Amino acid sequence: MARQLPLTSLLMLMSAYREEQEYTVLSNLIDISYNVMKIAADATPELMDYIKQFFIGLFKHSAEKLGWECTQGESHSDSMLRGEILTALAVFGHEETRKEASRRFQAFLENRSTPLLVPDIRRAAYVAVMQTVNSSDRSGYESLLRVYRESDLSQEKTRILGALASCPDPNITLEVLNFILSPEVRSQDAVFGLAVSHEGRETAWTWLKEKWEIISETYGSGYLITRFVSAIVSPFSSFDKAKEVKDFFSTRAKPAIARTLKQSMERVHINAQWVQSVQNEMNLNHVVHELAFPGTEQ
Repeated sequence: MARQLPLTSLLMLMSAYREEQEYTVLSNLIDISYNVMKIAADATPELMDYIKQFFIGLFKHSAEKLGWECTQGESHSDSMLRGEILTALAVFGHEETRKEASRRFQAFLENRSTPLLVPDIRRAAYVAVMQTVNSSDRSGYESLLRVYRESDLSQEKTRILGALASCPDPNITLEVLNFILSPEVRSQDAVFGLAVSHEGRETAWTWLKEKWEIISETYGSGYLITRFVSAIVSPFSSFDKAKEVKDFFSTRAKPAIARTLKQSMERVHINAQWVQSVQNEMNLNHVVHELAFPGTEQ
């Protein structure tokens, strides 16, 4: 992110961890992968399929060793890792993970007590389901909403809210954002639905501007209002967007969000500089192809 080394150096270092099993290491690698994917989507969209394929290859070995089922005597870190890795594979588009997640989710809809979808892997299944939802096929979205409405558990509701926002269809993103401000969602839980997909960023920003007065009145000077700003502003990666955000808040600034707004703007500038740096890498295309399909000529 500081651009002291090229992205290719990071990707080649990450490739050395294909057989890693340690939770702390893999959890960090997953977070880094998400960040790289967001930057690459803006910097080199033509390479996104290959970058996703590289990340799938990076985590597939660990996912296969862990499987979907917990084993007797396994550590707590393994059960946590299982959910994180399966979620990542679903986000990166691993077809087998998405199909298995869908199968288990259908079983869960028929029987909420099914052992096929225990709490540790539910988020992975929910996210996988939402990756395939779009305006013409809303079944997964409607099913998750039904689970949300039928559940009495706060943890289950927040888990679902976080998954709903991951849908790549901007139209669904807008529905989710409107839903989190509805009476069906507790005001303190709304922030869980703000982690929108890369494709939904612009929709979320437009929504924030349109709903700002309502959000400002509802959340006032509390901590939660800062989450709306950071979650929706920080993912951007262009200087033009930074200026647009600055202009919007120039007449709407309030002490409660001043620090968060400044930090979010700094993040946008860092992202924008990172995008420019990646675009200037000469051999990124070659390296990404090699890492996505090791041992083959591309």
